[in-house]
Amino acid sequence: MAGSASITSHTMDDDLHMKLLYLENRVAFARLFFPTEAKLAMDIAHAAPTPEFAGLAASKGSDGNLRGDDLDETPIMQNIRLRSRMEALMKTVEMGRRYFPNCSEVLDKFMEDDLPDLFYHEKGTPDEQRIKRTRFMELKEDVQGAFIRDTAEINPTNC
Repeated sequence: MAGSASITSHTMDDDLHMKLLYLENRVAFARLFFPTEAKLAMDIAHAAPTPEFAGLAASKGSDGNLRGDDLDETPIMQNIRLRSRMEALMKTVEMGRRYFPNCSEVLDKFMEDDLPDLFYHEKGTPDEQRIKRTRFMELKEDVQGAFIRDTAEINPTNC
């Protein structure tokens, strides 16, 4: 019985960490692609920008390895901290979707389709690299177009 509970707990921890990683990366890319809109969504969600919201860059220490958790923190306190962080990230994403739907749509597509490939745009055959660079340029255009559409929807008098 105890072994089964331990496996279930470990699986739940892995799920929590995977969801946190996804949300942190999404917020980090939102801050990269749409800095003003991401800051506004975080402000509306009352999610202060902290190192926790740094996403990919924060998930690695200075030596390039994944950061460890605070060894003095109890598992219960760690769980509370991680769940609180996840709630803040989820609320930030929700506010982004609500107020910037076009920008969110671009982020959705990026997170689903392009994220793995664009990290390795320097690798592959010359044709693969060209395709990845082309897709990156298309992504930049999508980001700019989404920003313009969301801005027009928020403030139609300025268009």
